[in-house]
Amino acid sequence: MNAPALNSLAADPQLRIDDALEELKRSRERMNAMLESIGDAFFAVDRDWRVMYANGKAASFVGVDLGSSIGKPLLEVVPDLKGTAILDRYLQAMESGQPAVFEDYWAPTATWVEARAFPTADGLSVYFHDITEKRLAEEALRKSEQRFRNLFQQAGDSILITDRELRIVAANGRACAHFGYREDELLGMSARAIDSNFSYGAELYESLLRGQTHLLRIVKRRKDGSTFPAEVHVSRFEENGQEFFQAIIRDLTEREDAERQLHHLATHDTLTGLPNRALLHERLQRMLDDCAPGRSVAVMFLDLDRFKEVNDSFGHEHGDVLLCEVAARLRGVLRPADVVARLGGDEFVVAAEIGGGSAGAACPAAAIGAKLLEVLTLPVTVGAQDVVVGASIGISMYPRDAATRELLFQTADTAMYRAKAEGRNRYRFFEPAMTVAARARMALELSLRPALAREEFELHYQPRVDLRSMEIVGMEALIRWRHPQQGMVPPQQFIGIAEETGLVNPIGRWVLREACRQTRRLIDEYAKPIRVSVNVSARQLAQPGFAAEVREALADAGLAPVALELELTESALIEDLERTAAMLGELQALGVKLAVDDFGTGYSGLAYLRRLPIDVLKLDRSFVLQDDGRISAFDFVKAFVDMAHALQMQVVAEGVETTEVLDFLRAASCDEAQGYLLGRPLPLAELRKLLGSRPERSAVLAAEAGA
Repeated sequence: MNAPALNSLAADPQLRIDDALEELKRSRERMNAMLESIGDAFFAVDRDWRVMYANGKAASFVGVDLGSSIGKPLLEVVPDLKGTAILDRYLQAMESGQPAVFEDYWAPTATWVEARAFPTADGLSVYFHDITEKRLAEEALRKSEQRFRNLFQQAGDSILITDRELRIVAANGRACAHFGYREDELLGMSARAIDSNFSYGAELYESLLRGQTHLLRIVKRRKDGSTFPAEVHVSRFEENGQEFFQAIIRDLTEREDAERQLHHLATHDTLTGLPNRALLHERLQRMLDDCAPGRSVAVMFLDLDRFKEVNDSFGHEHGDVLLCEVAARLRGVLRPADVVARLGGDEFVVAAEIGGGSAGAACPAAAIGAKLLEVLTLPVTVGAQDVVVGASIGISMYPRDAATRELLFQTADTAMYRAKAEGRNRYRFFEPAMTVAARARMALELSLRPALAREEFELHYQPRVDLRSMEIVGMEALIRWRHPQQGMVPPQQFIGIAEETGLVNPIGRWVLREACRQTRRLIDEYAKPIRVSVNVSARQLAQPGFAAEVREALADAGLAPVALELELTESALIEDLERTAAMLGELQALGVKLAVDDFGTGYSGLAYLRRLPIDVLKLDRSFVLQDDGRISAFDFVKAFVDMAHALQMQVVAEGVETTEVLDFLRAASCDEAQGYLLGRPLPLAELRKLLGSRPERSAVLAAEAGA
């Protein structure tokens, strides 16, 4: 400032005061602008608690006019402060001269605030801001963490969390109980200590670092040293900059036990526990593949000589006891590496690897055959009586007699029939000269070819009874061949030939059309709903145009699709599952019912139930067994029926021959049944008499017809 100006200022004191006031005004405006721009609400009171200043955020928060608040007592401006913990904190700060920083709830606006109160020479300055969202987020996080802890502790699987060095840092209650450790024992333990057969390699670690998860099969070890198979889901995560691994562990003991049980059911005969046809094929093929030069495999077909007599005299239940005893005796005299299987009925097969390939008394296979005959000629107690059944055994040698499994079966079967024809209770080795049976079979085949054109076939019908009403609701159509020279030929003698020669397709087509036509006539004649069940062979099902054949048969007969049920064998279903599923889908679209005959008697029936549109399961009589000490026959059948019902399927029991079995099935909630107790297969004329009876007498007459 130059001298004239200084002189002027010194000469005019009022100018000096005005400049100072102007500077003070500008300073206050700058301070106000700063207090308005800060993120917090702010107010200041003097020592008499009068409001000296408040910014817009503070006024807006308590809902007052900013201009009218200055100079007024704080409790007059904000009366809601009276009696609150917030006011107590302000008073404490003013009196102690110490700053107060706190969080509290402001009820008038239902918000949480964080406040900082600073004592000054003139009073108290307070900064505060709304932290409601922060508190809500913290509460949500707390609840989320609590839910996680609850889920972690209550999870049905064992859960372990480890650090990067695989030290366990967390374990849920299930893990502690399952492994037999207290939580404090598990914490800090290496995860390797509870693994029996797993190595944590760099490849696994690197893939986890890339965010991949792994599903591992590991054998785990408990504290007591016992082990169990486990499925372990391993993943990696980070928390607070640290790396952790999480393992969710599921005990597979029950699952593997169930899988073994299902596999056993699929590969073993239900009655005797012996390997069934499928497992026999597998094991025999392995024996042939592994047969060393200079050694042989003997295949023996064994057929009980007097089983039918025992079965007819004492009943099927006692016949089953006999079959189980035969199976036990066969197992008892064979070596562990030998195979004994039941094909069905009273037919058994033995396969044994031996040295040399010649036939005759000196052959080791002859010694095995003699030993089998010896144990089978010992008396068996059946129905309080001792009976002797004996057996006929046919022996075929690999590679001398046949080079394939199928030919071994065929030649052994031929030799068995020769042994039976020569007086039974003996064994015979296959010889190429054994052609008599083959010629007879060829003659039957030649007669079979024109049989359809000559109208030599006819249908018999076996009634099916509803086990709730005990009324006839359906029937199974069964083909019969009235041979011009041999008389009535049983189906088991010609159906196999028809299958092998392809004649089963035209014969099956005739059965289908005839059954539809006759059923429609019966429905019209007796004015009652009747469903006919027709057996379908694997060859028929394999025809691309089979669904069209069914549609035409229904249309020509004028029969509603719901009145037709097609019975399929398990072997036919599983030959080509994808193709079968497509064909059954076409048949289902027609509206016909689909049934599985003799369910569970030789193949993996449970595996395809949910893949195929099956409506009915026909329960083989062998399922209704005596108790085996583990599960009663009733519990087993009841569980079977409940399973079928859960899958929206009906259950039809076959081979019902006693009232005890009938009552058993009714108690198990089985839907329908058929068998000699309820009615033998009847010619159409006899069936008409049965259907013409009064409804309340249907079941009684059916039983009488089977007497």
